[in-house]
Amino acid sequence: MYEMFVSSFSDLLRNWLPVMIEPVPKNYEDMKQTYLSIATDRGLGCAVPIHAAASYDSTKTSCPFCRVNTADDAPPRCKELPDLMRLQLGTLDCDNSKRLDFDLCIVQEPLPCKSLVKLLSDRFVPAGYIAMLQIDIEGYEYILLDGMIKEIPDRSLPPVIHFEHKVMKDQDARHPLVNRTSRMDQVKEMLGSRGYHFYDEGEDYLALKL
Repeated sequence: MYEMFVSSFSDLLRNWLPVMIEPVPKNYEDMKQTYLSIATDRGLGCAVPIHAAASYDSTKTSCPFCRVNTADDAPPRCKELPDLMRLQLGTLDCDNSKRLDFDLCIVQEPLPCKSLVKLLSDRFVPAGYIAMLQIDIEGYEYILLDGMIKEIPDRSLPPVIHFEHKVMKDQDARHPLVNRTSRMDQVKEMLGSRGYHFYDEGEDYLALKL
């Protein structure tokens, strides 16, 4: 996100306030260091780190979160899993993760989770001033976006939304929705009705509110 939208305009964005929301512990610690380096090297604002999950349900405050067991005493086969799976993936869909063939490697723990708007308001960041939103939540982008646009008035929606769609496409093939529509079609319908235009970048989409 920084390289795409910020690095070329750093002089104009001295007062930007990046907010990162990350539920996976390893990712969270790595991202804090990444944004600290950016702030130090580029003279930009420090990020607001939030170790939590963004939920589409605005009534929730805590959710069961499942991730791979990375403890020293984890079963040997857990340690043999690829680093991407061990250190970077997690989900609120615990029932689905525990059905996988490495279910013994899954640990479940409570994690703070609120809607995007409430997570920001807890840090005194008004949702109506989001300039750019980057979403990569492994196929659940359509659910989060649906919840977000129900909470934020049209006039205050982020002008730039960048999100991954390759996993949504894969989910369509493996777990079709009840109405058989694609997840990406749902995103296009909900955001398109709010004035967004879409630009296909291969594995990602860029949505601009014009």
